[in-house]
Amino acid sequence: MNTGSTSVPERPAEAPTTGALAALSEREMAEIVEFVQARSLEDTVRAMPPEVVARYDVGLGRIGPATAMAIRRVDVPMLNRIVGLGLAEPVTDETIDRIYELYGRAKVRFMVQMSPAALTEELHARLEARGLPRKDNWVNLIRGIEPPPEIRTDLRIEQIGREHAEGFADVICVAFELPREYGVLLTPLVGRAGWRHYLGFDGETAVAAGALYVHDQVGLLAMAGTLPSHRRRGGQGALITRRLREAAALGCRWLVIETFLDTPEHPNPSFHNMLRTGFQVAYERPNYIFFPE
Repeated sequence: MNTGSTSVPERPAEAPTTGALAALSEREMAEIVEFVQARSLEDTVRAMPPEVVARYDVGLGRIGPATAMAIRRVDVPMLNRIVGLGLAEPVTDETIDRIYELYGRAKVRFMVQMSPAALTEELHARLEARGLPRKDNWVNLIRGIEPPPEIRTDLRIEQIGREHAEGFADVICVAFELPREYGVLLTPLVGRAGWRHYLGFDGETAVAAGALYVHDQVGLLAMAGTLPSHRRRGGQGALITRRLREAAALGCRWLVIETFLDTPEHPNPSFHNMLRTGFQVAYERPNYIFFPE
């Protein structure tokens, strides 16, 4: 859809949900997906020490259960985004004003991610009119706690503690092509209550990473990446299945994950890893992005 359009993006044809997922309404599924992600962003900010908050001008916004994470000295939309809007209360002009108050003084891009359950034609038009054109979609996936398939890898998968926090952050920064100095935004989460972190090792070298966040019986598989030199060796599939089993053991009922769209122009192997480990597409979520002048 052209970003100048005033119509809601069409929803793609999705595979029918099966098992317990089939009993969820669109709103129930959206609340499971959106609110665990919102809580993870909130906890990410709350974990940061004061010196990191000051260095990167970090802020946190709450609009009902929706959460906005602002890292205003880092021009990366993935690190400046709001999740969960419109599911508990309407998105009004005052809501958009509050978003601009949180981000507007910084010259960085920020992203409003809207679930299809909360997005209307009128809201789509209003977001674009307020300087938030729709840029693209990410895809959110969900599954129950059924045992995952075995994924073979020659990497050694281990849960880690604080001693490997910098190694975890290094892998994620390299995998996402971010400066390694941004690792200080992630290291405080390693060993924090509610989180588990894992590394895939080639010998003694950390080459793949993934995190698990658990809140209210929902497990979020987050912050996963593999060094370019070690991709296509089963590391991410094995990290997914490890986290799925541990989430089930921790009492989770649902598992949630998100990724970039898989398209012919931009293939995304991670998406296929998710499908083969039992995830099903919940929905594509449009990203409305502010671009500073």
